[in-house]
Amino acid sequence: MSGCGGSSGQNFCASNAGFSGTPLWKLKQQGQTPQQMLQKQEEARQKEALEQQEAEAAADVLRVAVDAVSLGSFDASGSEKPLVRHLIVKDLRKVAARSQIQLPTGGFFENRAPLQLFALFDGQSCAGRPGPFTAEVCGKQLIPKLLRNMSVIPQGYENATFLKACLKKAFEDLDKEVLRGHQGVQDGCGGAVALLVGEKLFTAVCGQCELHLIEAGARKGSRQEPSKAIAMGCHQGSWSLPDDTKFCKDNGGMVFPGEGGKLLTSNPSGAVTAVSRSIGDRAWKGSMGGVPGSLKLLRSVPETRFTEVSWADKHLAVVLSSAPVARNISCDDLASVASEFESKPRAASGEIAAKSAALPQNAIAQCTALVLHFVPKNEKASEPAAKKQKREAESVRLRHIVVKHMECGQPFDPVRNQPVTRSVQEAEHILRNALRELIQEAKTLKLPASGKKASTAALQPTPKFTALCKEISECTTSQKGGGMMGDLGWLQPDQLHRQFGPAFAEAAKNLGPGQWSDLATTEMGIH
Repeated sequence: MSGCGGSSGQNFCASNAGFSGTPLWKLKQQGQTPQQMLQKQEEARQKEALEQQEAEAAADVLRVAVDAVSLGSFDASGSEKPLVRHLIVKDLRKVAARSQIQLPTGGFFENRAPLQLFALFDGQSCAGRPGPFTAEVCGKQLIPKLLRNMSVIPQGYENATFLKACLKKAFEDLDKEVLRGHQGVQDGCGGAVALLVGEKLFTAVCGQCELHLIEAGARKGSRQEPSKAIAMGCHQGSWSLPDDTKFCKDNGGMVFPGEGGKLLTSNPSGAVTAVSRSIGDRAWKGSMGGVPGSLKLLRSVPETRFTEVSWADKHLAVVLSSAPVARNISCDDLASVASEFESKPRAASGEIAAKSAALPQNAIAQCTALVLHFVPKNEKASEPAAKKQKREAESVRLRHIVVKHMECGQPFDPVRNQPVTRSVQEAEHILRNALRELIQEAKTLKLPASGKKASTAALQPTPKFTALCKEISECTTSQKGGGMMGDLGWLQPDQLHRQFGPAFAEAAKNLGPGQWSDLATTEMGIH
């Protein structure tokens, strides 16, 4: 699990490491001997191990590729904390187990369905001045509150209605946590959460950040229609919506047009806002906020939805974005980028964030995009363990392009014999453009029909790769001639981990012949 300053979820509940002993005479009276007790414990361990294996097999089938990029300013108040926090949890069951929280076993949770959680909290989606503190609290508290809500779902009710209610209550719990438990926090935030329970997607959006589900366009004969992005939080967060306007008026407020026709409301202190829902923002939450004379004009209720995912078929990806991105990047652009960089979330999230950050109106904003792609189901996931182990131990032959930056281990270009002064963002921008060209070229290549011949052909460098490697790569392998340009040779899995690190090794493991990886970071630079 990774995050931008969020909690890893490993320390929610203290674990009781003590033991209580039962006297031997008591065990005999109960008809249990120490041997029987040990046997029962061993059977329980074996059952747990089997369930874990089944869960891992299911997770191997339902895989996602996920990453996030955040560009732009941090908190202007001087705290130097990010305004946006994001969470990536690929195995929520492990977090629950470490926290000693028992999850339901029936209904949607049957067969230990894989649980994955992705979230973004944006301190720019608030009623007042943007701030980092409410977003920070939410990043730390979402996981324990959501897990505890799920743990109390009644048996027989493990369904869509109750899981949506768990997400809704988690947002309400976060609001109470900020308003009652953190009296010094004055700012607010919006939130977007995606919870995957097996192949079932639950989403919750509050405020002006957003979550989009990317759907593949329909195929008409030989022509593929463009992908489209479905906004999952479009029925909340704005005073143009009747439901939010009614809530404001019922609580003593009023909605009026401001500059440019934007609808606003104001509180008794005279402050105005275009945001209709948020977490925190105590000056807009009435008595719960503890500000004398304030009215409850904003609420923290998210819009929740449930979707049966057509894994990597109809549904391609999910994009969570901060408010500056959601306001300025169109649904068509989001869908286009997510589809163009299919199964390459680092490139996709970087492109979306960069597009938003380049706009003049976002000069002092923090532009964050979290992209998860549904990876086509792994047909080899159910193969025997021995065969899988043998396959994963095989060596791979790779070629690459690497662009260095100031923060890498040796910011020096050995090809051009000069120091490197570019930023990480500039290095990724160069490689995103290169990756786009390679993807376009790959669509025009025709490989032999035979599997073996196709694999052999795929190992040869293409004209576009040869040109790009020579032009931009800052590795001495770019000086090799002919078919060896950019070639790293044959590498064993342990060599990949040792020389390039786990992220690079994982990217290499998931590649097929002729496929290009997502951007991968090592001490050498960006590959």
